[in-house]
Amino acid sequence: MKYKKCISVLVLFLLGINNTFASDDDRYFQAYSQIIGSKPDSEEELTALVSDSDVLSEQSSLASVYIALLQSMVDHPTGFEEYKLAPKDHLKDIERSHPALYFRHNILSAYNLAIQEKWRLAHSTIDEVIAFANDNDPELYFDAIATKSIFLARMGLIRASLNSGAKVLGELPSLTEKRFFGDGAIENMELEIGLNMSYLGENKRALELCSRAETFFYTRPLSSPHRYYQIALDCQRRSLENLGRIDEAFDMLEKYTEYATSIEDWNTYTYGLVLKIENFYALGKVKEAHELIEKTESFISLLPTSYDTNTYQISRFKALVEQSEFERANALSALIIDNLSDEYSSPDLHWAQFKSIQSSLFEQLGNKEAAISALRDSKNFYQSLYYQTDDRKELFSDYYESALAERKLQLLKQQHELSQLELANSNRMNLILTAGALTLLGLLALISYLYAVQRRLKREQETLATVDTLTGIRNRRSLLGAVQLELNEAKAYKNDLSLVLIDLDNFKEINDNYGHECGDDLLKAFCEHVSKSIRKTDTFGRYGGEEFILCLPNTSAAEAKKVVNSILDSYRKVRISPNISAQTFSAGIAQYQTGIETSNLIKQCDEALYVAKRFGRNRVCIFSQDD
Repeated sequence: MKYKKCISVLVLFLLGINNTFASDDDRYFQAYSQIIGSKPDSEEELTALVSDSDVLSEQSSLASVYIALLQSMVDHPTGFEEYKLAPKDHLKDIERSHPALYFRHNILSAYNLAIQEKWRLAHSTIDEVIAFANDNDPELYFDAIATKSIFLARMGLIRASLNSGAKVLGELPSLTEKRFFGDGAIENMELEIGLNMSYLGENKRALELCSRAETFFYTRPLSSPHRYYQIALDCQRRSLENLGRIDEAFDMLEKYTEYATSIEDWNTYTYGLVLKIENFYALGKVKEAHELIEKTESFISLLPTSYDTNTYQISRFKALVEQSEFERANALSALIIDNLSDEYSSPDLHWAQFKSIQSSLFEQLGNKEAAISALRDSKNFYQSLYYQTDDRKELFSDYYESALAERKLQLLKQQHELSQLELANSNRMNLILTAGALTLLGLLALISYLYAVQRRLKREQETLATVDTLTGIRNRRSLLGAVQLELNEAKAYKNDLSLVLIDLDNFKEINDNYGHECGDDLLKAFCEHVSKSIRKTDTFGRYGGEEFILCLPNTSAAEAKKVVNSILDSYRKVRISPNISAQTFSAGIAQYQTGIETSNLIKQCDEALYVAKRFGRNRVCIFSQDD
């Protein structure tokens, strides 16, 4: 969703000033440049300027193409609006007489195809522009490659997007060589790269780039879509959240929603609400999530149906099911089904989320068969997301959601079969009783066994919601919750506590050189090794990617360093595969001080980890205010 909002981000800037598409008859380009210099803020103002132009007011093919390029720079406040194109017969003339201008116009055509999610045609169109511009027009080549990068990001191919952008980073013109929309090319490219990095977990670099973009876009003219500024805020929010700086992330989210309110952009306002709701759930603040939904549901119901309002309604559906308001939940589910069926072409993520919650509703109502069917649908939708890309590991966490749905489906199906077996046994009770006391005892033992199995299945379902499916240790949500509990206890009893942030050294190179399967084996082996090396009272979990957190209660920083160094020494000797030997990690340790928040303690660990990496990796460092 976030990338659909920013497909147009780069396009708007890049279609601004470019002397290379000036025609042989320079008067058209001069008229175009003159209007650009006037900085029109709306389509009405642009129309008036075009009408006053003796050149562009002509009914000619050149004039219509230049006007289309001008119109691409105004009245695109959300990034969802399609561009107005020049008439097809005019384009045929321009293709023959001014091919560079024709292919620049084709960037607009490719963007419109992307908005319609016609990705094959969009890529085909932009590839034609790239092929032409490669030998004929360096700036057009830059614009087309950058647009291609945006398309790849929207499809979830984040690393491919970064690789595409890397082709032209060295060709970025300086700010002094650009005018008006052109003067934002560097900041715009930085914003795109920062956004991608925030999804890949390279959070410090993402914060740096997106913070600069926020400062730049805040002062842009009115004709610059406000989406640029909002994307910069959202990028920073995600990066702060990934770094465990929860309070700062929430402040950034407040800033985001306040800005959306000030410009009356209710789509992004709704998106911000959903993020707040998810944030409350992640922190275990279910009551606050429910209260926020109750406070805003009347207003959201008045808004036109959109991707964001559908996301909100699915969150509301979840809250109703959790509150056992089954009648209202059923009514809302009918509305959601209508919206998902009618509003847009490929809402697989929404269907997956909705079906998972619907399965829970059916299960609570005692309809096990419907619950199994809904959960199977959810798993299939998640799986379809997984297979929509040829670089499957890049598509965020939907694969892992699918794996969880698959396992939960198996458990629910077993539970249903056991319930059916128990019912059948109950129906034959009288017949079995006549067979004698021995048979009766056997039956009672069977029923007791069935109940024990059901309880075990239920416990296993609950466990699945808290573990990382690849490594089997705590997932991020469960980990942060457990750490918070340990901090509360340390505060209450004035005990020592140390937190350790661990990052596997050179993990990206291992993934790139030997493949994801080898990387997965390394992650699993590392987690198994650490789990065997720590106390039962310690907490260990996956923080994200190749980062892990180890919480050591009743342990000073100096003692924690001895523990972690011992783990590091023995980990170097673990044999993962023939391809991997002498693997290492870097770690940062911070000791709990009275009053410090979890996010700040993690931040201190991160700073200590940075010192460890700066001094060559393969070492453990303790946080110090002097570093």
